[in-house]
Amino acid sequence: MNNANQQKAHLVIVGNGMATGRLLDELIKRDANAYNITVIGDEPEGSYNRIMLSPVLAGETELATIINKPAAWYAQNNIRFVAGVRANAINRQAQTVALADGSCIAYDELVIATGSRPALIPAKNQHLQNIFSFRTIEDVNSIASCAQAGRKAVVVGGGLLGLEAAYGLAQKGVQVTLVHRSKGLLNRQLDSGAGEFLQQVMASKNIQFALGTEVAAFNSGALGGSGFESETLKSATLTNGETIECDLAVISTGITPNKELGQEAGLACGRAIIVDDYMTSSDNRISALGECCEHKGETFGLVEPIWHQCISLAEKLCFKRNVAFVNPVVATKLKVSGVQLFSAGEHLTGDDCREIKMVDVKNKIYRKLVLRNNRIVGVVLFGDTRSGADYFELMQQAVDVSSVAALLIMGKAFYAEQLQAAQNLNQCANQADFAQADSLNTASTTVSKNANNDIAA
Repeated sequence: MNNANQQKAHLVIVGNGMATGRLLDELIKRDANAYNITVIGDEPEGSYNRIMLSPVLAGETELATIINKPAAWYAQNNIRFVAGVRANAINRQAQTVALADGSCIAYDELVIATGSRPALIPAKNQHLQNIFSFRTIEDVNSIASCAQAGRKAVVVGGGLLGLEAAYGLAQKGVQVTLVHRSKGLLNRQLDSGAGEFLQQVMASKNIQFALGTEVAAFNSGALGGSGFESETLKSATLTNGETIECDLAVISTGITPNKELGQEAGLACGRAIIVDDYMTSSDNRISALGECCEHKGETFGLVEPIWHQCISLAEKLCFKRNVAFVNPVVATKLKVSGVQLFSAGEHLTGDDCREIKMVDVKNKIYRKLVLRNNRIVGVVLFGDTRSGADYFELMQQAVDVSSVAALLIMGKAFYAEQLQAAQNLNQCANQADFAQADSLNTASTTVSKNANNDIAA
């Protein structure tokens, strides 16, 4: 190592997921030579686009295309990449990270970006063979090797990942039953109307559903047999008493933040590692980023807020500049071929809200806007999402849409001109009010001066 490198501070990043990949981009963009950087990842691959695992499973995308940063990229950017090794412990006093291979790495600044793991479900016998999570490249490879045409699968979870996993398996000719404890799919993003259309479309892609129930136990041996013939999955028993034959199961019911590395080092933790507006933990030398961190009581599972976190952290690390992280409103989209879905903000209509809705049953088109005080606070679109970005912009800007409420649901082509005219009118009225107020203020000042002159006289 040359003298210049020896003089630079050492930045160690634990975790090599999408958050780390984006943070490295933000750091290099600002100052590629600010630190000696070491990245520690427990997966053998470089940083990859985890969002695209679903198309890989479905056979619509090649695995190589989702690797954003292969091993060679780190070397080209003078970054030390420690691959396939887990970080076991942090010694805050010595400012070191102990790895599973027995080595120890010193740091001046440490970033914990350990991501999350699949949430556990209470079902019995999850140790059986051919029960998988859906989180990593290894998971996808294992599922794909097990998913042969004619097989039967249970997918647990009717959220985004569960639906995408079910679709990927169905594309491989697997008979899929999706089990979800709620009575509606994507119940955190869709209301019952949009959820029903989504279920119909997914059913047309050879996916069956068991909704409003959960898996009580996975079973081995022959279906209905009294003993265990092997440790291989054969069926799943639901809490409603139904038993479903299956050769494999994929559990995708949400995520749990990997906070343990920070927690065991004594960092303040709630559901995840607690950070301030600048991604700093309770130790000023340690930051946390992505799915393993908690900010103002919120944890994270979507990329958009994590990208904002990367900017705040890069500004702090490179320039010692405080750019506060603000958790943005994020729109939801589903990566399933032939399904158009957009959801943002409040998907349920509260007592203090009104809704504008258009439903086309034949073509399975559903459009709903939720308004509060004449501002859009929620958008749910299914089957036709062309206006999603326009509604999202109106929602973010809190635009008064009272003048175009009757036209709003039809899309921007119908309401844009009238809305602009109303905004121009309001602007003119505000300018007139300002001018009038300024005139009154000038007159008041003149009267005051004349009064003062009279007193002086």
